[in-house]
Amino acid sequence: MRIERAKQYFAAAFMAGFIGGILFANLTVKDYVTTSGIFNPYFLKQYAQSEIEAGEYILYLCGIRLIPLLLIVFLGQTRVRRIATVAVFVWAGFSTGTIVCAGILNMGIQGIVFWVIAMVPQFLFYALAYLIVLWHFFIFPQARWNMGKTFAVLVFMTAGLITEAYVNPILMQMFLDTL
Repeated sequence: MRIERAKQYFAAAFMAGFIGGILFANLTVKDYVTTSGIFNPYFLKQYAQSEIEAGEYILYLCGIRLIPLLLIVFLGQTRVRRIATVAVFVWAGFSTGTIVCAGILNMGIQGIVFWVIAMVPQFLFYALAYLIVLWHFFIFPQARWNMGKTFAVLVFMTAGLITEAYVNPILMQMFLDTL
């Protein structure tokens, strides 16, 4: 019963954020979304012409991918752990809604394809790592943290960092060559 309720909270929080992101992108910042950002033709041309140095890029990624995880772990040690967990799902939904909407407004259906390619394959690994941590904090104290969870989070985050630094730039370059 508790597991089903947690899944419902996660799905509802994500969908509320997703709808909020779509509304935000369409109603408040539509002009900004259509003229700037990652879907801008100028940015796409610059990205297609640049060489990504994987060694430097992975150091950059460590900062921007590990700091939010550490912040969630810190908040998970406080009394606001459940609120923080739901807030992460709302924020993830909001971000997804805004980015998908921006992609559609700027590139049409290719914007969705571009977004999916930009997220693959690292998103799967990051999502699994974050879900382990968020699930634990949401159902705490019924579940205890153990070495297996620690190992899984470390493996998934490492796999996400490696695939984002070494695999994703190749996939992005292949897609941008078709534009």
